[in-house]
Amino acid sequence: MAEKSRPFSIYLLRENYDSNNSLVDDHELEPAQANHVPKGAVIYLLDADRKRPWWRSYFGIEDDIWQEFKGALLFLTVGERHFAVCFGQVHHNLKDVAYEYDFGLRVTLNMLDPKELRSADMVEPGPARRKRTQVPISTELTYLDFDANSEIIKSLTGKVKPEFEELFKSATGSASLKISLKIQPDQLADRCGRFLKLYESDEYKVSFPNIENITPVRNPADIAPLDAQLLASIRGKDGATTLTIPDIVDYKDNTCCMFGGGEGPSQIYPDISIEQFYEYVGDEGLADLTMDALKGEYRLILTDTEGLPDKSYGLYRSVLFDIEPPGEDVIYHLCEGAWYKVEKAFAARLRTYLDAKCEMTDLSPYNHDAMNKGKRVYSEANYNEAMAAAHAGFLCLDQTDISPSGSTTIEPCDIYTARADAIARSGQRGVFYHIKISTRSSHLSHLFNQGVNSVELITHEAASREKLEAIITQKLEGADPANFLAPFVDSDYKIVFGIITHKDVTGASGNLPLFSKLSLMRNMQRLDFARIPCALTFIPDHSEAKGGHAPYQSYLVEVMQDGKKKVVRAVDGQGLDTTIDIRRCPKTVSDSAPGARFNVSVKVKEDEYSSSHHWPYSVAA
Repeated sequence: MAEKSRPFSIYLLRENYDSNNSLVDDHELEPAQANHVPKGAVIYLLDADRKRPWWRSYFGIEDDIWQEFKGALLFLTVGERHFAVCFGQVHHNLKDVAYEYDFGLRVTLNMLDPKELRSADMVEPGPARRKRTQVPISTELTYLDFDANSEIIKSLTGKVKPEFEELFKSATGSASLKISLKIQPDQLADRCGRFLKLYESDEYKVSFPNIENITPVRNPADIAPLDAQLLASIRGKDGATTLTIPDIVDYKDNTCCMFGGGEGPSQIYPDISIEQFYEYVGDEGLADLTMDALKGEYRLILTDTEGLPDKSYGLYRSVLFDIEPPGEDVIYHLCEGAWYKVEKAFAARLRTYLDAKCEMTDLSPYNHDAMNKGKRVYSEANYNEAMAAAHAGFLCLDQTDISPSGSTTIEPCDIYTARADAIARSGQRGVFYHIKISTRSSHLSHLFNQGVNSVELITHEAASREKLEAIITQKLEGADPANFLAPFVDSDYKIVFGIITHKDVTGASGNLPLFSKLSLMRNMQRLDFARIPCALTFIPDHSEAKGGHAPYQSYLVEVMQDGKKKVVRAVDGQGLDTTIDIRRCPKTVSDSAPGARFNVSVKVKEDEYSSSHHWPYSVAA
């Protein structure tokens, strides 16, 4: 009878980790005796109490049905290294710091035939877009839709090279190596020894040369020293740390931010910067800042100009930070709360490509803030309209729609113009400007994707092209549209991404966060392939500095006893009705003893007074 193939899930423990220090403190595994474990190995069992399946009572099943969860975890020594071999759902009992996160993937890369791949799990950092590509017939990585310039391989499955078929036929590798083996227990150590040699080999770089352009740093033991450098940078105010809004932000006329988590909320800021966080915590708070507070206490809150909160993000998730260790060929990059390791050579190629796409802007500097309830705020809409008014032949297409029937709104661009161009087949080049305020908007990738998607729609969708031609004709208000519409005959287009920033425009693509650069390169390469010229340009921000402001006027209030309950009311002499309760005051205020006085921001609406725990307040002197 042929030997049965059995599934194994194998983890390689980090150096200095073994059976004595690799399990979490609250694990439920029990050491066991076994007659056939390899020499020196230790085995633990999971023998959980049986439970009723939830669906038994849900459907009223009367049969005597139970669920039992069993598993085993074998610690195996190979030379000076140790392995953990899991059977059943027991891997969560291993400490996060105890194992190598790239073991399974690297072994798989060294063993797989690059032309016999079947499945790949990929993630695009930044937007954290994940995908799994599977094919019925083995193929190459390219045909699994993998972009080495912007994506990370999380897991790979395929057929092994002929020289490894004696070990097994196929493998799946991620943090662990998942395989089926036909071996006896006393052969496990030898087999794991061969896997260790494969893990230590760089042979995979020949078959998959660009697969490690970007790799995630996942082990807490590796992250800790990186976090320590980040904390030192923030405490030292060395200028290397940048704050971003980790979300797609449309700079409407009321988008503001504030900080929370310290001693009450901060003022409201139309834009966000690390300097404002320094102001919020103060020198003493900065000196006492801990990584736990950065990750779990302090928050960045999106609000309107009045401080009405919308989304909220942990401050650690809102930080951008780079580390270039001396003597190493990598850069460590923190984005949206996750660390990544980037090959310096790849980063250099990325910058070379994008810098060649940079042009000096032909648009005016930004100085077009809006006033929202007396507060100065950024306004992309004002800028786009002003450019159309100030530059002859420029049309504002912001907030127009060319989407096909039944689809969500798609803007063609923010600003459009047409210029004479001898290279263009029509003699005219249609230029589509896509404008964004601030290089700190985390998802500039949204802007870049929008630019490419809209021009592809215009090129390939007749209905969308006709909509755009009608919009342009209407915007011209009777002027001859011929030159503006001529580029649509032969798709003579150019895409310009314009970013409004305080940064030095000579910094070129270095002004952008890493993953924004990756997204920009990917989209520009799509345009290159379509033979559509494209450019990146930086627009100087000449607008006034936008300091913080309180959401509403501050009033002196007092906590009072009203029967069995405490209420908060305005102190007399400030123009407010002293008989009206101020609702939704910060808990510290409303829970104080009667007679306590505070300065509180109060929203006054006819005979209703309200505050918010998000708004600043202070104990009255």
